[in-house]
Amino acid sequence: MPASPTLMLRAGTALLLLLITLTGCGKEATLPPTATPSPAIAVLAVSELTPGLNRIALGVLRSGTPLNDPKLKLDLRFFYLDGATPTKPQSESQAVYRGEGLPFGLYVGYATLSDPGGWELEITVPQANGQPMVSRTRLEVLAKPQVPAAGMLAIPSHNLTVRDEPDLSKITSDANPDPDFYQLTIAEAIAAHKPFVVAFATPGYCQTATCGPNMLVLRKLKNQYKAQVNFIHVEVYPYPFGQSFKAMRRVPPMDEWNLHTEPWTFLVDGAGRIQARYEGGITFTELEPALVQLSAGQPITPPAP
Repeated sequence: MPASPTLMLRAGTALLLLLITLTGCGKEATLPPTATPSPAIAVLAVSELTPGLNRIALGVLRSGTPLNDPKLKLDLRFFYLDGATPTKPQSESQAVYRGEGLPFGLYVGYATLSDPGGWELEITVPQANGQPMVSRTRLEVLAKPQVPAAGMLAIPSHNLTVRDEPDLSKITSDANPDPDFYQLTIAEAIAAHKPFVVAFATPGYCQTATCGPNMLVLRKLKNQYKAQVNFIHVEVYPYPFGQSFKAMRRVPPMDEWNLHTEPWTFLVDGAGRIQARYEGGITFTELEPALVQLSAGQPITPPAP
């Protein structure tokens, strides 16, 4: 029996993350002078797509190694296979480099997928020599999000704060924690009627190697916007983190938000409604414009490519 599109999507994500780990955090392999470079191919790095605007994150592999090329841009076309015109593109986008500070090249585009069901993503990857590489990947767009999405109310979880445990080394696996991230529960942040950012991440045990870089981005943003926006970090695993990681035992808010991967970052407005969500690695370049809009009470729109 063939694998479902959703399982294929998750498998592609897992493949990318595995290759990142095995290749020393995304360093591109050096080919012998006489070797012919393999074509570069794109791998989707998201675990869920729903009707409406979606953040499309991709990695690019050559000879099984993730590329990290800031100049590379990927053209994306989306076909609705369950619609009346499955060969007509329903949406087009361009994925640009969003890998600053991350251990591998991440390329992000935004696209509106109108309906649930079967879709196909056509990805065009420019090649240094020769014609662009065009590949197609089947997607499954869920009728309803399994992870809280934009437009939904944030879940009022009671994550640990410094009032529960003054020793930050027992709240977070971050080797250099910032106390400002552990002052509020998500429930308290909602009740405060002030915009907030909540990051579910495990800097010490991150399987994607992006949790630590994400926290550095959020710390920089917090220093700029803390007067207008609250910031919360929720550690993925309870203390002792190493034992919990081995047992895959997660903190209750992870289950309450139905999060099975990490990291996730959510931007929530003063009414407690999610305005944007980001799976995996984030950068200052992508997130800072969204913080400007969130702090001003404006709808969050994707940054220009």
